[in-house]
Amino acid sequence: MNAGYFDVRNGCAGDMIAAALVTCGDEMQLREELKKVDFPHPFELKIERVSRHNPVGHPFEATRFQVIPAEKEHGRHYIDILQIFEKSLLSLSVKKRIFSILDVLAVAEATVHGETKETVHFHEVGQTDALVEIASAAILLEQMEVATLASSPVGLSCTAPATLEMAKGVPTLFKDIPFEITTPTGMAIIKGSVSSFDMPKPMNLIQHGFGAGENLSVSPNVLTFALGATKTSASVETIAVVETTIDDSNPILFESLLEDLHAAGALEVTFFSGTAKKSRPAFSLRALCEPDKTEAIAEIFFRSSTTLGVRFREESRYVLERSTKKVSTKWGEITVKIGYYAGKPINALPEYEECKAAARLHNVPVKTVFHDTIRAIDF
Repeated sequence: MNAGYFDVRNGCAGDMIAAALVTCGDEMQLREELKKVDFPHPFELKIERVSRHNPVGHPFEATRFQVIPAEKEHGRHYIDILQIFEKSLLSLSVKKRIFSILDVLAVAEATVHGETKETVHFHEVGQTDALVEIASAAILLEQMEVATLASSPVGLSCTAPATLEMAKGVPTLFKDIPFEITTPTGMAIIKGSVSSFDMPKPMNLIQHGFGAGENLSVSPNVLTFALGATKTSASVETIAVVETTIDDSNPILFESLLEDLHAAGALEVTFFSGTAKKSRPAFSLRALCEPDKTEAIAEIFFRSSTTLGVRFREESRYVLERSTKKVSTKWGEITVKIGYYAGKPINALPEYEECKAAARLHNVPVKTVFHDTIRAIDF
């Protein structure tokens, strides 16, 4: 697995991000992948090497990424854009990256214009060039197997309202520059793709790319992307921890609470018993979820339990690469989830529900099916 780092202290735009990424990736493969999307209008994709100068005047090579649509456009609605990518032949993992970016954009645009995501209309960011830039960023990150992505603070100046809305919660650097240096598309790609705005974890540098902007009045008007191999063979992701302590509720209600939490997006829910004030028996409830689900999980705690307060925080965790395979046993085929470290399988776990169903069918203990499945695993 690889890691990536964006240096966007001088700002970012969709074309600059795509340019830096394609320098490290495979341009021909990108062009083939873009053919899997039925974009609204034909376009020419022009990728070229250009010369830029650093602040002391030394020249260096960077990449320009230009999407030139065949005709003028007026943008389109968020729902229509989703359908363009849903109908595409891109892989599910690439689509997931694209939808994450588009969701960041939609929430910001809807907030700024007082609309809902379902009705919001994208203007410049809904045009073919912006859609190609977003798709290209997602395709290239997937192509380079970037599992963890970090970024510097984002440089801002003369910023559009939607960009400022997306900047909430993002470390930013305000600059005294008389034009926009971070566009809505650029901010959406960064916020929708990056898992950390801290300094990146140690990595062995593989490649780097400079993505050049169009404006030459500020030197050098480029952003940097660095691609590296992480020193650990497990990927790192950010997870939200939402928890509360309850000492005044009948535990019989916890079953429905757990169901509601999972329905709201909880990845894992745990209960711990203990003693609270006045020697009351208490339960500590903890839910893990993706960071953007934190508020929804907190709402379930308030609605489905008696708590008056909820704690939350974000943590980093190592996650093994996973796959599933069918294992043949005398009880039938059982699905097994396998965890890989450094490309080698080190953990395997049969799916419990399939073991239980097979056990009932053959009238044997679940543990018998479970253990026989483990013995049948052939890495």
